[in-house]
Amino acid sequence: MTKEKLWTKDFISITVISFFIFLAFYVLLTALPLYLVGNLHAGADKVGLVVTLFLGAAIVIRPFAGKWVSKGSQKKILVYSAIAFLVGTLLYPFATNIWALFILRIFHGITFGIITTVKGTICAELIPASRRGEGLSYFSLAMCLAMVFGPYIGLNLANIDAYNTAFVICMVISVVNIGFAFFLKVPENKKQASKQKNQKFSWNDLVDKKAAPFALATFILACAYSGISAFLSLYAKDLGLVEAASYFFIVYAVFILIFRPFTGRWSDQYGSKIIIYPCLVLFAIGMFMLNQTHTGALMVIAGAIIGIGYGSITPIFQTLTISAVEPHRVGIANSLFFNSMDAGMAIGAYGLGMIATGAGYRSVFLAGGILVIIAGLLYFVQTKNKQPIQAKNKATAKAQEQA
Repeated sequence: MTKEKLWTKDFISITVISFFIFLAFYVLLTALPLYLVGNLHAGADKVGLVVTLFLGAAIVIRPFAGKWVSKGSQKKILVYSAIAFLVGTLLYPFATNIWALFILRIFHGITFGIITTVKGTICAELIPASRRGEGLSYFSLAMCLAMVFGPYIGLNLANIDAYNTAFVICMVISVVNIGFAFFLKVPENKKQASKQKNQKFSWNDLVDKKAAPFALATFILACAYSGISAFLSLYAKDLGLVEAASYFFIVYAVFILIFRPFTGRWSDQYGSKIIIYPCLVLFAIGMFMLNQTHTGALMVIAGAIIGIGYGSITPIFQTLTISAVEPHRVGIANSLFFNSMDAGMAIGAYGLGMIATGAGYRSVFLAGGILVIIAGLLYFVQTKNKQPIQAKNKATAKAQEQA
């Protein structure tokens, strides 16, 4: 049997768009904290708020963006949101005070929420149904690569006060994105659009009670990781380890790429608990190592450990969240998972920023390690004496075959 073609021009284009969107996201995520403190003389609480406003705006707009994508032209929404994203990057050099930057981050977060929603929908439609798992794995790899290069570029440019160069890089890749979006051929699903056109918005479209417990654990873990994304650069600057911090993100992403395929496969074969508990332990150890670090080597080793721990956990929790609901509500569960991650990053950055203001940057990683332990206890309570979801799914499939 011949495999359906996956690597089409359009699939490559939407994957490149995803890479550039997240590249700009990570460049700004790591450079702006240093820009805020060094150029705008802001406190740690304001640094956390810059992350919170951006992701909060994305979270709020995403459900509405999903409705727009289902009703209107996906191609037009992609092009318009890519243009709006470019407009956001063009305005950073002019955000010369804290409040202007806050307003800009809200606007940019809205454009980010829309473009990430539409690109994910388009990607799912471009991938042949028979190769969806494989295709989505490659598509998500674009974000992992952006996670390697974005922080490295942002931190190294911030280290030499080249913030305008960082902004220009984001502008250039945003222009390239518009070109890819303009020439992309999008298969419009008219039948689905007309079917959903008259449906009213409901909170039931956002939350499924069966998936909520796993989404809550995901939220807590994202809160813990937000301390790294928002404050590691400032912490490293205080310690004189900015170069080591840039390598932290590279090592972190490399270990994700190495271990994620294996941990996902082992989770399918042996059950999620076999992977989740060791990875939670590793994640907590990595956070406590950051709390105690005084050398670049220890910081980089912590990056490897957290890459294995947190990097392996996130796709497994996504699987658990999706597997907890009926097949026709998988989309809702998937949306809930990503909103939980974004909400955790947003609220965590602000809350940990307040902790950093009162107790210093080291306390951010101590608090993060405690949050990981809380997430582990929550997962234990959720799954105690319950049949593993993987086993439940296998039993259901076997029963259907026998029927």
